[in-house]
Amino acid sequence: MHKETSISKYVIVSLGIGIAVLAIVFGSILPMAKAKRYIKSVRNLSQVRSMEQFKINFDAVLNFYSPIGDEETGKFLGNEIFGAVNNTKQPEEVSRALVDYIEPRLMKDNVRHLLLVGRMYYAMWMNFKKESDFAKSEEMFLRAHEIGPRLPNPLYGLLDLYQRKGEKEKARITAEEILKEWPTDKRIQGVLMQK
Repeated sequence: MHKETSISKYVIVSLGIGIAVLAIVFGSILPMAKAKRYIKSVRNLSQVRSMEQFKINFDAVLNFYSPIGDEETGKFLGNEIFGAVNNTKQPEEVSRALVDYIEPRLMKDNVRHLLLVGRMYYAMWMNFKKESDFAKSEEMFLRAHEIGPRLPNPLYGLLDLYQRKGEKEKARITAEEILKEWPTDKRIQGVLMQK
C-alpha cells in the first residue's frame, strides 16, 4: 500500500510539472515569440516595396501559432493599416489591398475589430467617395452594435457616418437611440434640435 501511495504521488507530481511546463510554453514563450515577430515585422516595413512583400512580412506573424496574442496582433496591425488608409495621400489601390489583407483576420465577432474595420471603410469612403465603402462601414458598425447593444462606440460611429452622408432620418433615429442610454449627452441633444 505504501508503494502505491508513492507511485500515485510521483504521477501527481509529474502531471503537475507537465502542466506547469505547458502553461509556461503556451502562456509565456509562444506569446513572447509572437510579439517579437510582430516588432520585427514592423521594423521591416521600411524595406517593404510591394503588397506581396507586405503580406510575406506580416504572414510570418499572423500565421504564427500562439493561444494568446492573436487578437492583440490583429488589432495593432489593423491600427497601423487604418493609419495608412486614413492618409488622404495613400493611393486607392494600396488602401484597398491593405484592407483586403487585414479584414479577414479581424472578422471574428469582436466589437473592437468590427469597429476598426468600420473605421477603415469609413476612411476609404471619405477619401474615395465609393458607395460600397459607406455600405461596408455601416454594416460593420451595425454588427458591432448588435454584439454590444449598450456600447457607445458603434452608435457614435453610425451617427457620424449618417451625418456625413446627410442621411438625416437615420441620424435622428441613431441619436434617439444614443439618448435612451446616455440622456445627458449635450452634443446628441443638439443633433436632434437641428432637424
